[in-house]
Amino acid sequence: NYEDAPAWMKLLESIGLLQRNKAMEKNGIAFSNCIVSDQGPNYILAKRIQHWRAAVARTDGHTVSSNVSPSTATKSVTSNASFAAAYGGMHMFKPMEVAYEELSMSMMGALLIHDVRNPKSASHASNALDNPLCISAATSFHGGVWRCPYTVSTIGVPSAVRYYLVTFWHAILVGLLLTAATVQYVAFGTLPGPADAVVKMLAPLFSPFVALASILRVPL
Repeated sequence: NYEDAPAWMKLLESIGLLQRNKAMEKNGIAFSNCIVSDQGPNYILAKRIQHWRAAVARTDGHTVSSNVSPSTATKSVTSNASFAAAYGGMHMFKPMEVAYEELSMSMMGALLIHDVRNPKSASHASNALDNPLCISAATSFHGGVWRCPYTVSTIGVPSAVRYYLVTFWHAILVGLLLTAATVQYVAFGTLPGPADAVVKMLAPLFSPFVALASILRVPL
């Protein structure tokens, strides 16, 4: 997927805004760094403790279901405007997809049943693993994070920018036009043609306010 990334992604990578998603290998096992530091060190540590506890329990002979779920638009996550915007535009980094709660819960529930009922599942301590952490790799539903051309920690800002541009393009356009008209009026004392025509058309509506300002000697 990295080789097929469009030119604008490569440009953002060249200036340091995107970082290539490249698996790290240790003793023949590939690891993908999917940590998002924006959620804080406490959250990161809590998730790591879950994985470590699962590995310890399986080593002690217990059946452990510990699967990776996809990025999910839960209420707790989307209550943060920045995360909601990033999730809204993240699908442009193929094959990244953000799942809704219903899909994620259904899939993880099915994987739990599979881990409990299937004797060949990695969840059973009787099945050998190359590394204890491999318990989270066998049936993971990663939603494209592992195959995304860029790391999940760096695609958030471009995703949010795209979401804002697509969702609020009309407001952004109006703001730019008003800014340009203001700059022209301050610099040259004139308005752009269309803006000047609109002002003249609306002038009769504001004439009472202009008269009042004249009486009160308020400069316009």
